[in-house]
Amino acid sequence: MRSAIRQDGAKALEDAHIRRSVLVAAKAEDMARGADGLDATLCRRMAALPRMQTRLFEWIAQAVGDPASCSDSLRRFLLLPSDARKEAALRAGLTYHLNAFGTAFAREIVEALSGVFGSEAVRFAFAHAALSPASAAPLDPSQDESRRLVLADGGRILALWFKSERLADAWQPDWGDLDAGSVTLIRPATCAIGAAAAAATIAERDGADGRA
Repeated sequence: MRSAIRQDGAKALEDAHIRRSVLVAAKAEDMARGADGLDATLCRRMAALPRMQTRLFEWIAQAVGDPASCSDSLRRFLLLPSDARKEAALRAGLTYHLNAFGTAFAREIVEALSGVFGSEAVRFAFAHAALSPASAAPLDPSQDESRRLVLADGGRILALWFKSERLADAWQPDWGDLDAGSVTLIRPATCAIGAAAAAATIAERDGADGRA
């Protein structure tokens, strides 16, 4: 009985962390659409005040659902800090556009990609190159537009993965400026890449916590 109580208590604490994480990360504009009668300014003020967060969460959850009830993989991803989510988005975007940087990856291309996106993101992208769709438009790693495209599409890929996991739009993190992204994305590739990037980031953070 005591073991069950401890487990229930641990889950309740994790649920609370998930709910606070999505509440703080979500865009106020989306929260306002999910909670009738609330505007974005009021949402931002309530989300910034710990004593008002519970009430704000209840209003939105009543309209769009409880994010703590999502799948285990998404639960664990939502508990990651924002820098880990951004790294996952970078990896997802680079993997999606990997073929656009050239099918014959010369050493200078790999070095250029590593210099722009970081060696960890490049290593992940190459490990998951089979998920990258064919691209008709080549990209140049030296151009700022390429980095903006990768970052924007990475956020969109994770947003689509969130939707495939049935997380309501109101709980989506603010992925930044997505206007620089592609006009269209290939849905099967995005879901596979998003799930892989999330899983790898979760595993790495769990490993780092275990070594700490």
